[in-house]
Order: sequence, then C-alpha cells, then structure tokens
Amino acid sequence: MTEHAGFGPADEDTGVHEGLNAAADDEPRIVRIEGEDGSTAYAMDIDDDNVAHAVAYDDDSDGVIDRIAVDTDRDGTLETELRDLDGDGRIDSVFVDTDNDGDKDVAALDSNGDGRFDRVVADTDDDGVIDTDVRDTNHDGRADYVGRDEDGDGRRDYVATDSDHDGTFDTVHYDDPKNNPLAQA
Repeated sequence: MTEHAGFGPADEDTGVHEGLNAAADDEPRIVRIEGEDGSTAYAMDIDDDNVAHAVAYDDDSDGVIDRIAVDTDRDGTLETELRDLDGDGRIDSVFVDTDNDGDKDVAALDSNGDGRFDRVVADTDDDGVIDTDVRDTNHDGRADYVGRDEDGDGRRDYVATDSDHDGTFDTVHYDDPKNNPLAQA
C-alpha cells in the first residue's frame, strides 16, 4: 500500500468508497470520487461540516497523487495547490491564490528535486502577469537573483544578483537609473 500525504492508502482496502468514510470522531472523513476521465480524487473533511478542506488528485488513477488542493485559511476555498510537475511522485511546486480572487498569484518551484524550493514567482499587483522572480541558482537555500517589473511593461525594472553566492547581492541593475535609490543619494 502507498501512503499519500495524509490521505491514507490509495488502494481499495481502505474502506473509502463512494460516499463518506465511516471515520472515528477524531478522524477526518474522506470521500473517493471517480472521474469519467479516469481520474480519482480523495476529498477530506476534517471537521465534519461537509466542506472539503483538502483534495488529493490522482489524475491518471495510477495510485500516485499528482496534486493536492488545500484550504489553508479555512474559508471554504481551496486556494493552495501542491503539484508533482515531473511525475516522480514528489511534490515539487506550490501554487497559491493569496488574494482569493480565483487566480494563483504565487508559485514556488523545486527545479532540481532536492526538496527545497529554488524559485518563487509572484503577481504582486494582481494584473495576471508575474512581476517578481526570486531564484536560488546554486541551490544553497539563499536567493541569488531577484527581478522585479514594477511598471508592468514585461521587462524587469531592477535585478539584483549575488554572483559569488556569499549571501550579499553584489550587482544591482536598474532599467531606469533615475529610479535607483543609490544614484539619488
């Protein structure tokens, strides 16, 4: 049997079938949903209010969870999604709707599979375009690159880099020098 992020074993002998699981009072209820497209979803209700607080999706019903949606602030909306982008069975990305408008505006990625996020991108002004990009290029847990597009023209207005990976940004480039606070000092 394979365990999946708190959702229990994925095979049939779990007792989780169509309808609600007969769980003990202190255990979450889990509903198994079979999609017409061959997918399987496991919805978890942690406080018995008939609202899913987390849903694990096995998009191809191969027994491996491909993504998990979570209501982290308990408002009834599954605003956070964890995904396995490369199909290796490990979560390597997190997508969050921070302003509850229905669109994911922050994404964190683990590009090399070491279990640590090495890139975070965000749409901070809610225009649907990523404007902030933070990267850990050498995978040491510290940001080596920060880029920001403040005017929404699709080009980075400033970029800070730590080229020698000592934890201090040693290069800062401003698209418009008059916006450089150091040039105004």
